[in-house]
Amino acid sequence: MNLAGGRVKEMYRSTTWLAVLFAPCLSAQFTGLSSTSDGSSVYFTSTLRLKGADQPLNGKIFVATQEGVKLFRAHEIEGTSASGSPAACTVGGFADFAGAETSSQGVLAASYYAQSSGICSFPVTLKTQIITPAGETLLPGSVRLSDGGRFAISFLAATGRPFSPVSVSYFDIQTNIQTPVPIPASAVAHFVSASYSGGRVIANDGTAVVGVTDGSFQHYGGYLLRPGADPQPFPVEEALPLLIDTDASKVLYQSLDRSLSLLDLRTLESTLLLPTDQLVVYLRMSDDARRLLFVSGGQVHVLDTATLVDQVITNEATTITEATLSGNGRVAYAVTDRGGLLKIDADDGTSLELIGHTPYLQRQFVGIKIPGLAIVLRGSGLSDTAIDGMPPFTPCLGNVTMWIGNRKVPIIRLEPTSVRILIPWDLSGTFRIMAEVPGRNTPFDFPEVELGFPSARPQTGAIARQNWTQTYSGPVNTGEIIHVYAVGLGPVSPEVPDGAAGPFVEPFARLTQRLNCANAEILYAGLAPGTVERVYQVDVRIGPTAGYQQFKCTLGDSAPFVFLTLNVVPGSN
Repeated sequence: MNLAGGRVKEMYRSTTWLAVLFAPCLSAQFTGLSSTSDGSSVYFTSTLRLKGADQPLNGKIFVATQEGVKLFRAHEIEGTSASGSPAACTVGGFADFAGAETSSQGVLAASYYAQSSGICSFPVTLKTQIITPAGETLLPGSVRLSDGGRFAISFLAATGRPFSPVSVSYFDIQTNIQTPVPIPASAVAHFVSASYSGGRVIANDGTAVVGVTDGSFQHYGGYLLRPGADPQPFPVEEALPLLIDTDASKVLYQSLDRSLSLLDLRTLESTLLLPTDQLVVYLRMSDDARRLLFVSGGQVHVLDTATLVDQVITNEATTITEATLSGNGRVAYAVTDRGGLLKIDADDGTSLELIGHTPYLQRQFVGIKIPGLAIVLRGSGLSDTAIDGMPPFTPCLGNVTMWIGNRKVPIIRLEPTSVRILIPWDLSGTFRIMAEVPGRNTPFDFPEVELGFPSARPQTGAIARQNWTQTYSGPVNTGEIIHVYAVGLGPVSPEVPDGAAGPFVEPFARLTQRLNCANAEILYAGLAPGTVERVYQVDVRIGPTAGYQQFKCTLGDSAPFVFLTLNVVPGSN
């Protein structure tokens, strides 16, 4: 009986079931842009490494000028599990730098994520290094600087969960004194607006704005804070204060209808800047509140808040993913989705490319890390178009070559923002995955991420009856033949190269180790015909014992393992 080679179309359908069954439960090259007040340099974070440099793969802070890019801060991931192995979730350990806010007096606030206990996201710990010419101070939470570098305001969340209480404190950098701010407790669950970087939220005299929302966009509110005084409600009702100028005279706020306005704190008069129907992101305001930068429609805009003239200062074929404005309002910096960093004259829109096309891989992946199966790595700037490989898949597609450690691995599909690769079936341990893809005018090396892969073990996927209709746990009949798809069953003969499909005809790629199962006769055990991922097909004739039962198996000299759990009923014959 040629079970392995029969019903090829139905076998492809079965492989789809396997993919569904095994589905799993810093997003750009450069993020956290913060310009110096005079626009001469810009700080940003990235997981990329400078060419020829031995730098960690986590988030680092770089500074870019017209003369080049330099590393400003880097720190290896720290923290170990109870067993002593590296852990992603450890109390107090260092994870990634998140950004560096600058001041005109040479004071910087470098924020970083600390590791956490339990599930990594809860609690999320953010800490900040206050860096001055006289030394450094470590503060918990997110810390925002005044341009003058004298005052800072810190936001400390108890956890990373929505609506978590947030404590707010003033920090006098000259005296090193931290003073809690008694913000009234909310009667309802709420968010406190406290991003780590961007436009100023604290003026040079210490006046600060704090926004509060219930997260449903049905309630906005906030406070004006001043050193030594009780918090005062924001003067405009149902408004979310966002940014303040250095003289504490103008505040940018958002209304419930999503429009943006500028409030004069001296006259309490508001000027509508942007209407409800204009979707904008990355709001940045000059120190004197005369200019407002934002990204809309994928391009950078600069709005004159006095004349309301909206000037588009970029005309890129690609999308702008982030932008910032210098304190004097004369220079903008922008990141393109191909990983370019532009320095732009905010007066006339002329630009200089500080960094060109820079390919990037995110540390997050799509799929499940089972050796032999495929995973999707997200990124950007990886190609110009989508390209599908053809079996047998090769490690090179377009101008990209993929590596896991020192081993080239097959590419199944390449897109500008992702690459789908095949994990070798005999791989286990922690490896660096690298996309060998050329950039242009970039100081950064090929993008790399580090992922750990478990040792392969037998796991059952989709199950089909003899006529190839799907079933999960039965019932099946005694004496019936079923088809089981699995992973982790080890080597086969003849062995199939990575990226090649299992043979459709004899000689089939059968297991080199004998598979024996209780109450079952194994008719075929080997690679599923036509599959490129390391999917095994096991054809089983059910034995005479009926009942809901576990089918324990051995593979070669391995210890018994549960391969199937099925409801077996007496056959009709």
